[in-house]
Amino acid sequence: MELTGARFKVFIDDNDLEKGKNIDDELIEAINHSRISIPIISKDYASSESCLMELVNMLKRKDDKNHIVIPIFYFVDPSDVGQDHMNIIKRIIRDVRQKLKKENLIEPKRLVVVDRHVQSIMEMLKVDYHDGRAVTIDETLTKVLVISGITGVGKTVLAKYVYNKLCHLYDYCSFCGQIQAETEHGKIVSVQNKLISDLLKGNALKFDCSDKAMIHIQHGFRNMKVLLLLDDVKDQEQLSALVGELDWLGPGSRVIVTSQRADVLRNVNGVESFVLEPMERDEALKLFCRYAFGTDSPSEKFKELSKKIVDATGRLPFLLKLVGSSLSLVKREREWNETLESLQAVKGGLNERVQAALKKSYTNLNEKQQQIFLDIACFFTGKDMRIPYYMWNDYNFCPSESIRALDAWSFVKIGEDKEICMHEILKKFGREIVENENRDEPWKRSRLCDHEEALHVLTEGKGTGQVKALGLEFGDGSVGHSSFEYDQFKNLQNLTFLKLDRAGIRGNFEKCFSMLRWLDWQGAPRTFDDQLQILNLQKLVILDLSGSQVDKDWRGWDLLEKARKLKVLKLTDCFQLIDTPKFPHSMELERLILEGCSKLAVVNPSSGYLDKLVSLNLRQCRRLDKLPNLGPMKHLKELVIDGTTISQIHFQGGSIKMLKTLSARNCKKLNEISDSFRYLKSLKHLALDSTAIKTCWDSIGSLEKLKTLSLKDCRGLTHLPNEIGKLKSLKFLDLSGTTIHDLPLIEEWKAMKVLRVRGTFIEKFPEAILKLNKLEEIDFSSCGSLTGEIPNDIWRMSSLAILKLSDTRISGLPPSISCLSRLRELHILRCYHLPSLPELPSLVKVFRDSDI
Repeated sequence: MELTGARFKVFIDDNDLEKGKNIDDELIEAINHSRISIPIISKDYASSESCLMELVNMLKRKDDKNHIVIPIFYFVDPSDVGQDHMNIIKRIIRDVRQKLKKENLIEPKRLVVVDRHVQSIMEMLKVDYHDGRAVTIDETLTKVLVISGITGVGKTVLAKYVYNKLCHLYDYCSFCGQIQAETEHGKIVSVQNKLISDLLKGNALKFDCSDKAMIHIQHGFRNMKVLLLLDDVKDQEQLSALVGELDWLGPGSRVIVTSQRADVLRNVNGVESFVLEPMERDEALKLFCRYAFGTDSPSEKFKELSKKIVDATGRLPFLLKLVGSSLSLVKREREWNETLESLQAVKGGLNERVQAALKKSYTNLNEKQQQIFLDIACFFTGKDMRIPYYMWNDYNFCPSESIRALDAWSFVKIGEDKEICMHEILKKFGREIVENENRDEPWKRSRLCDHEEALHVLTEGKGTGQVKALGLEFGDGSVGHSSFEYDQFKNLQNLTFLKLDRAGIRGNFEKCFSMLRWLDWQGAPRTFDDQLQILNLQKLVILDLSGSQVDKDWRGWDLLEKARKLKVLKLTDCFQLIDTPKFPHSMELERLILEGCSKLAVVNPSSGYLDKLVSLNLRQCRRLDKLPNLGPMKHLKELVIDGTTISQIHFQGGSIKMLKTLSARNCKKLNEISDSFRYLKSLKHLALDSTAIKTCWDSIGSLEKLKTLSLKDCRGLTHLPNEIGKLKSLKFLDLSGTTIHDLPLIEEWKAMKVLRVRGTFIEKFPEAILKLNKLEEIDFSSCGSLTGEIPNDIWRMSSLAILKLSDTRISGLPPSISCLSRLRELHILRCYHLPSLPELPSLVKVFRDSDI
């Protein structure tokens, strides 16, 4: 009865045969058409000839490998075990389900590199997962996981794979696919009915009202351990309308949600998030080849073409499968080249199904988010996010909120250096949206990002008020070759972004550029037309003159007086600049970027007027040996002086209290860090790599908010004060290349995630770090003095993912290392004193010599 209730079709032999008679044809037919037989072998089983004949037929079917036999040896009366009888039956059902994989969802047959993702996901879901099998699950918790990523990256495939691995641990499972499409067509109650029917194994009434279904969900599943896969969820409101609150489910339940938005469940406590990125290149090539050639690698004839096609697809599994399948029967190189050209084309090339899916996601963005997305796709991919922020803020586009939304929808990612990253497929999609505004007359589009089209519009004087952004890209060797007159710009009265790229302009521009917020004039010529003194830049917030021939006497500096709203002045690689220009008293500048001004020796004293300055970048100003007066810069949060010749850093008491980042890498003459650092109560990131310092100041422990500290290659640094161990917020510490012999007292490093002491004189694995249970990476590589065995208590470091011990003299790894379920990399190259390896977690990648 329980097997029938679990939705298995069951045939039971409950008729006794007379002695000496054969079993009937109906029973043989039932055995032949079954996938599983369950003989219950009791004490008197062998005395029944008919039972033995049935068993023989079962075993004959087992030999063809399409039939499974699960014998149950049953020697006791059920009344002797009471409630355990039902537990035994439940285990039988679970075993049958696992063997039949009755609940399995359809998934592609040519999967690549899912196991690495699955291992991480199982850890998030608190599942004991070994050798590709989910063994047990923590039944005291209800866990929710969101798998997010851009269209075509494989979210649903991965989610189904995880679901299939888990379903045998559950009696109640449901997969609700394409939720967004269903709910948009008013079918939310049909999705609810499916979910309820799945969980009640078909024994449920159909509801005609969503509210009634919701009440049933709320009260019907509180005591049930369920597994749910909810695919393609738009937002939390949609999810709530479908299944209500996720805590309505019983303990041990697991809910897997796929969405383009990483923050789809931002208000639900304890939600785990897994962001699925495009495949690595070698993995993507393997997947493509499985569909194109039926093998893991390309034929020699199509080897290079295959690699180029893989790159052109953006390494998205959906496109790899689609393109690979379409080329599987194509044998001519010409057709492969045509496919490559269509994928690489800036205009067109997107598969219709991909474009439709992206368009659907795009419509979920509000108007401000859409405009920012198009700006990034056309002009700002790879740019420092903090720069265009000022332009968008001036438009009231709510950039902080909008960028978060775009990130959540996987339209953009923000890199480690704050740069805006966008997938090539999305970049192409955004540009196609702009092109479709008017395919035949580009001067009627909002943005002109194609150089040839923009140049044509200017040279022909075809500009219109519909163009808001225009970018030229002349490339190397074109300095001074192009120049434009006022008449060519006069109809571009709504221009807000202009990239001139080393081109000159001449004439009276008084009535032009009144709406301009960003002038990107990299490579501006040294000569400056006198008529340009009346250039209308009153709304300008960003001025980029990087790589220009400007110097202190450049006549264009007078424009700074008029650009009173200017927030960003970028002068990167202005090699002729010896002294900065004089800054107007009324200036509201927030970011001054002088990086790479190799001749700059003086920052004009008028910099003291910049009391709203947030970031000062003096990186690679190699002749600068003295900091400007920072006292008035009360809002300064970032100070970058890498590669300067500054020899000492001293702060006045009470100054720059808001400083969060100080980077002084490769300041070879910097040998003195004064005790004034104690004033930097807001400091979070400090980098002093390759400086000449010999010791840390004693009050370093007072930097309570410090998260990252890098002292890499400070060769004169021989020891650290114990106060450094009091940095409770420290997450990253790099002491590589110093001459320290041991670590200080580190009892307060509870937040530490990355510890690097590569190439130091450490002699023994510090047992104190075994208490750092959040530590994810340890690097002891090239510590030639490090000897002995790694302590057995390493199992306590439950978060450890990367352990680097190459080029050390360690002599043993403990068996307990097998308990480190999150360990992914073990580096033991040239560890010649290490005789053998203990058992390691299944997904660990070991970097070692072949003879170890």
